[in-house]
Amino acid sequence: MTIANQKGGVGKTTTAINLAAGLTLFDDNKVLLIDLDPQGNTTSTFLDIDDERPSAFELFLEETEDPFELIYPTTRENMKLLPSSIKLAKVERMLSQDQEAPLRIRDKIRSFLRHFDFIVFDTPPSLGLLTINALSASDYVLMTITASPWALDGVQDFLDTIDAVKEVFNPYLKILGAVITIFDSRTRISKDVYDAAKEIFGDLLFNTTISRNVRLEESPAYKRDIFSYAPSSRGAFNYRSFVKEVLDRVS
Repeated sequence: MTIANQKGGVGKTTTAINLAAGLTLFDDNKVLLIDLDPQGNTTSTFLDIDDERPSAFELFLEETEDPFELIYPTTRENMKLLPSSIKLAKVERMLSQDQEAPLRIRDKIRSFLRHFDFIVFDTPPSLGLLTINALSASDYVLMTITASPWALDGVQDFLDTIDAVKEVFNPYLKILGAVITIFDSRTRISKDVYDAAKEIFGDLLFNTTISRNVRLEESPAYKRDIFSYAPSSRGAFNYRSFVKEVLDRVS
């Protein structure tokens, strides 16, 4: 599954982390979280910053014979991490002449499929080569939409990109849905964004919304997912409900 949106600050990384963590709570699922965002916020949630650490950058450059050497444990049992690096910012320029560049990740992760029940990609806030790689390797794509003004700007570009990836690289890619994040039921804008998203996505819009929650904002600083950091919080309740919906859709 790819978590994507060309906008920043829409709860994409928070959703990638807590979707991956939440999947391990059911049926003893084993999950690999792959961070393809050069900013590395997913990575820094679980590992100390180290730009020399082997990362997804080596996958793109084919500099590792054993991709499993790039996988690290996290604070959650059954969830592993393939980290990002700031060096990923160079990938698009370095591979600009390579027609097979959008398929680098897909070809490399095949060996992971026997070892994990789910693979979740966090992606940068763009629709460039890194995101295209994730989409080309995925069965599903999930869009995060924040409950704020201009939240739905660019949705059509996003949907057009998915159609292009399906046509050229991955005919099996499906839209899993869209989820509203940073939701505040007390505000008119949150309700308006939800209604507008419902018109666009219909049944693909998840019923669960992810509320604005202090514990969700704090948890990365303590290198924890929300289920480890504050299991009784509203954020944990929301993400558990969301994960159940995801599992229903992929079953």
